[in-house]
Amino acid sequence: MLSLPTLSLADAKRVIAAAEAESSTQGQPSNIAVVDAGGNLVAHVRMD
Repeated sequence: MLSLPTLSLADAKRVIAAAEAESSTQGQPSNIAVVDAGGNLVAHVRMD
């Protein structure tokens, strides 16, 4: 049986924080979505 690691909400928030920081350095607000291995939405944020 194959076992896949899971993505926690805390992990998703860290990914979003890093993506927001990069987006800010480029001066481009973004929509950032984090999905799990099955393509299910874990977290989403829209920057102003």
